Amino acid sequence: MANETRIRPDTESLILSGEPELEYQPVVDLTSGRLLGFEALLRWRHPDEGLILPGLLLPWLEANGDIVQLGEWVLMEGCQQATHWPQNIQLAVNLSLVQLRRGVGSRAVSEAIARSGIDPGRVTIEVTEHAMVEEVAMNDLRTIGALGVELAVDDVGTSWTSFDVLRRMAVNTVKIDRSFVGSLEPQQGINRLVVETVVSLAHSAGISTVAEGVETSQQAAIVREFDCDAAQGYFFAPPLSIELATELANEPGFCFSFEGAGWAEHQFVGSPSHEPIVHEPYHRPA
Repeated sequence: MANETRIRPDTESLILSGEPELEYQPVVDLTSGRLLGFEALLRWRHPDEGLILPGLLLPWLEANGDIVQLGEWVLMEGCQQATHWPQNIQLAVNLSLVQLRRGVGSRAVSEAIARSGIDPGRVTIEVTEHAMVEEVAMNDLRTIGALGVELAVDDVGTSWTSFDVLRRMAVNTVKIDRSFVGSLEPQQGINRLVVETVVSLAHSAGISTVAEGVETSQQAAIVREFDCDAAQGYFFAPPLSIELATELANEPGFCFSFEGAGWAEHQFVGSPSHEPIVHEPYHRPA
């Protein structure tokens, strides 16, 4: 309790004395190792506490409603930065359930696209499974989908939303929760079953899959074995600064190695050509 008491006042002052910033984690094609896009991840830098991670920051912001304004900033900043990447590189941005419940998520997405000039098809909006069971949130999601962006559902496997609901909501991608991916060892039969089942159900509904939190070569091998489409995690690369993300996005013709993380050591495999590789965003074609 003493630590909780110390944290609370500091958390309350973050929005006034800190500064938001974004990091970008690569999403990698599990067939070729090619870069498909980045997920924009919110960070907050406090003058005394240093980097404040979302686990502490976001619950307070959501409880106080400040997540709406900050969510608008994340969308705008991410879309502006993505205009410096090649056209085949996707940007994924998380949208808060608070924004959807208030019916303002679609407005934020629309404004970010209009002001940045980014192609809507290059933007993926990520939401949690809870957004699939609340009518107001679902209505705002339908409006967002009508803008031409991609829709992804995060942390799939924790609540088991009906895939029929996801199909009717025109969801393009489901992201398998890291808690299952992180336990993909031979003896962890239930986690293997969950991952394999999610991939199978998603593909049967025409929805692509991304494995989150891939940290070892064994995990990468298993999700590839299960025909998962893409993955992200420290095995490939940690969240990157905008400078490193832009450098990576503009590196022509490379593929991530499945033997090791690669980017941190600037070791790539694949085409020696300097011609950029053209590929689809990480959703499955209709």
